[in-house]
Amino acid sequence: MKKQLLLFSILIAAVFFSCRKSDIDTVKAVSLSVQIEYTTEDSAFGLSKADIPVKITNLVNGQENTATTNADGIAIFESVSPGNYTVSASKNYTAEEFYAATSIPVASNVAYNATATQAVNENANIKLTLQSGKIGDLVFKQIYYAGSNTKTGASFRDEFVEIYNNSNQTIYLDSLYFGNTWQSNTKISAGGVPLDWSTSPGMPANIGDPNKDYIYARYLFMIPGNGKEHPLEPGKSMIIAQTAVNHTAPYAIYDTTNGVPVMQNIIDPSLSVDLSKADFEINLIKYLNDITPYKWDVDNPNVKNVDVVHVRQGNDWVMDASGREDFFMFKTKTPFPVNEWPRYSVPGSPASFCAQVKVADIIDAVEILTPLETNRVPKRFPVSLDVSGTFVTGGQYSSQSLIRKTVKIVEGRRILQDTNNSSNDFETKTKADPSKTDASFEK
Repeated sequence: MKKQLLLFSILIAAVFFSCRKSDIDTVKAVSLSVQIEYTTEDSAFGLSKADIPVKITNLVNGQENTATTNADGIAIFESVSPGNYTVSASKNYTAEEFYAATSIPVASNVAYNATATQAVNENANIKLTLQSGKIGDLVFKQIYYAGSNTKTGASFRDEFVEIYNNSNQTIYLDSLYFGNTWQSNTKISAGGVPLDWSTSPGMPANIGDPNKDYIYARYLFMIPGNGKEHPLEPGKSMIIAQTAVNHTAPYAIYDTTNGVPVMQNIIDPSLSVDLSKADFEINLIKYLNDITPYKWDVDNPNVKNVDVVHVRQGNDWVMDASGREDFFMFKTKTPFPVNEWPRYSVPGSPASFCAQVKVADIIDAVEILTPLETNRVPKRFPVSLDVSGTFVTGGQYSSQSLIRKTVKIVEGRRILQDTNNSSNDFETKTKADPSKTDASFEK
């Protein structure tokens, strides 16, 4: 009886395993085709879809297989066991490779990635769309430092800068710092040399090179906000006005005659601009506190004031219309309390202080020169920030501005040139234009 039971068990087991083997033999491998695409905007860059590595990972046993795409962006896996898979692809460009492929300068490498989970039980075709991280950053789009005619225009009072989101993502302007540096204004032709900030009293010895690793701000301002208050979408810009009024029409200034407000008139409105709708303005009245307000430092209550961090001297934000000027902007990981900014005295002027800013934090910097070489002063920025400065061809009080060149237009968004060489990146705009319209990009 025992022998019969044993024989019966063996027969049952044989039948069972025979069935299992039959089931296994019927599980057939399948093929998987993966089509790689870029987003519509990135496709316009003309990026290659060839030689992109694609990896599939079986979610049950962890087995991985890789393939690379052909010229059409297709990677083929000929023999894949049915199952659930994670499918991923990635393509990394160095900054140099990305510029060579797109003519778009970037500060760091650009990575494209895509991933999806796919059930593969029969021959299948799937599509992956590569997504990039942030490409580009904030740049100075337009700089109006030259002002307009001193008699028939608005002189220096209508100056402004325009900051542009040259990236593919929304950037929050909250806690964005910007300003102008202080440097020797002695002409090079007269023996002028850059200031040696290492000689400034109290300069720490353990912070690197005070002259190469830092710049020194005579004006330093910050966009206020809680971190998410001032979004700037890709391809959009914002205007920062010296004084946010309509300079093409008369307006009341901080002055009176026999108790009657004095009006600032303009003879030729066509020479100036309307800044009454600027996004931000500079006003020093609160910062200077008990100092008599500058009569032209009019505060527009409808335009938000920036925070004043540091002013070396003076009672208004006045740009040097002759061209001995510069502009920079940066962000820090956390905003500094105003009273904690490191400040050091100007070499040779112990009672005059400038705020110290790390070169490594700078997002964009533009150096302005005088049109005549014989009038030029020592370089204001290290070459790492701006190889060579630029200027408006008409010189001071010409109503001209500097406008950054457009590299290309992608899905309606302009990508502006930024090679860290202002002499190549900018051109002269015949008349400053704060309108933000298409016309504002043109010469």
